[in-house]
Amino acid sequence: MIRKDKFHITLLLCAILLCLAANGSVIAGDDMQLHHDLAGNASQAEDNSGYETDYTDREQEDEPAAQESSQPDNTVPLYINGALHSDCLVVDGTARMSLGRFATLAGLSFDGHAIGGVVPELGENGDYAVVNGRYFYLPDGLYEMGGELLWPLTVLAKMFDCTATWDAASGSIDLDLTDVALLSDGETYYNQQDVYWLSRIIYAESGNQPLAGQIAVGNVVLNRVSDERFPDSVYGVIFDQSYGVQFSPVETGGIYAEPDGEAVVAAKLALEGYNTAGESLYFVNPSIGAGSWFAANLTYVTSIGDHDFYA
Repeated sequence: MIRKDKFHITLLLCAILLCLAANGSVIAGDDMQLHHDLAGNASQAEDNSGYETDYTDREQEDEPAAQESSQPDNTVPLYINGALHSDCLVVDGTARMSLGRFATLAGLSFDGHAIGGVVPELGENGDYAVVNGRYFYLPDGLYEMGGELLWPLTVLAKMFDCTATWDAASGSIDLDLTDVALLSDGETYYNQQDVYWLSRIIYAESGNQPLAGQIAVGNVVLNRVSDERFPDSVYGVIFDQSYGVQFSPVETGGIYAEPDGEAVVAAKLALEGYNTAGESLYFVNPSIGAGSWFAANLTYVTSIGDHDFYA
């Protein structure tokens, strides 16, 4: 039997919790989601009622349009080089900042377009950006708020060789601006042999898949390069025949087809470290491949487009 005074206390607690929820209080799930974003992973907040849908689902325009947001999810404390500085906006679970504000914090020039002397260029669908020949993945695109475009803070930090770290204990972000410098250019950074072969296997295996799916195929190849059970180069992994042909385009000749621009973008994004397939070492299109064998013998990781990925 429930005592009457405990019953009243229970009702009071429920009312308080409902009020907090209505006022948009941050929950533990939001903290975890922000942590994932600051680690470089794409995430989406559970409640998107305050925002427009991703512009990849909207009518295409001449230029990619930013999503509009009337208000942020919340703000979190922002530390600069370990010292509390101000707050940072969190939109759809991702810490975001305008180019102008980041330039001010980092001591970079900004004229409304160029930051630190370079102009970030958005891809056709707005799902990646190019700066100094380097590629940056924007799976959720940019957001517009108050006339300003908001970029993922991790992307801005990476552009200028900085780090943005989520501190779960304090629920804050630490932006390390100790050594701010534009990343090396793409010609210097990318191994052209790796881009050549990685873009070709991506195109041959997943040229009709979304960008995330193409990056995932590149991830499988690079995961194998890092795994001692496989050859230690992109070329070696693609043409590995230790246990028979590993990729069917090698056998059919599709590997030699000229890749389109998106496959090259996917290859460079994978080489930048963007990962949509986790630790996957295998993938299969279950509608045309031996999907049941994969499911029975390997660990399922994810599905993107027509492919299932396994570790």
